[in-house]
Amino acid sequence: MSQPSASSAGSRRPPARRAGRVIAYCALAYLFSWAVWVPMIIQGHLTRPGQGWPTHLLGLLGPALAALVVTAAAQGRPGVTALARRTVRWRGVGRWFWTVGAILLVGAGSVAVLALTGAKPLSVLELSTYSGAPVIEPLLLVIYVLVVNGFGEEIGWRGFLAEELLTGHGVLPTAVITALIWAGWHLPLFWVVESFRAMGWTSLGWLAGLLCGSVVLTWMYHGSGHSILLVALWHTAYNLTSATSGTQGIPAAATSTVVMAAAIIITVVQLRQRSGGRGIP
Repeated sequence: MSQPSASSAGSRRPPARRAGRVIAYCALAYLFSWAVWVPMIIQGHLTRPGQGWPTHLLGLLGPALAALVVTAAAQGRPGVTALARRTVRWRGVGRWFWTVGAILLVGAGSVAVLALTGAKPLSVLELSTYSGAPVIEPLLLVIYVLVVNGFGEEIGWRGFLAEELLTGHGVLPTAVITALIWAGWHLPLFWVVESFRAMGWTSLGWLAGLLCGSVVLTWMYHGSGHSILLVALWHTAYNLTSATSGTQGIPAAATSTVVMAAAIIITVVQLRQRSGGRGIP
């Protein structure tokens, strides 16, 4: 008789134990990240675009570190191996990679249109200027953002938290719960990051966007067979098409609008499936 895999064993784990894992993960994710950000607040540091130090980006690795610690403590080597496999999973994910290309196309298309019409000249320097990162070659910036924003966050938020929640909940409840925890985790950044400080009341729009992003990312993660690689690449693509100095304004608005529209469509489809008695997949 074959032995159950780590993921199948995890799906049968009692709800109380699963809840304990989730609580431990959330506590550690906040602890690891806030241990970087709170001292920055105390010292009065402010992260700006194109500025490599001080930087808040190191704190973005907190969710991944928390996921690794809790998984190792609860499941040992089999759990860590399963997490690692999900982190690099690409087999059977091919048809989902279009989502990464789509968000890149929207951002790049917006930048190109602005450049061709003369509304905003194309500037490689501005496209390489990212909050908390030094101005470096575009390819190096992509790798940097993929490590800290992509894998640093997604190994935790989708690879661990959504992975646990999807066991007992559907896509939409998982996305909402994850979004609330994810949003709270960002709180110190409103004192540390210049762009967050400048939001004011528009932070409500940011919160709505985060919720929509959580819906899209959870849907992608679930549908792709739980590929952290996919959501890490998508997260990176979204940030690079909405959070650099060169994509502020229309490009950022375009990518955000597409994500919100996608989240609404996903929500409607999921709710219709539920009302039709088939449950939320």
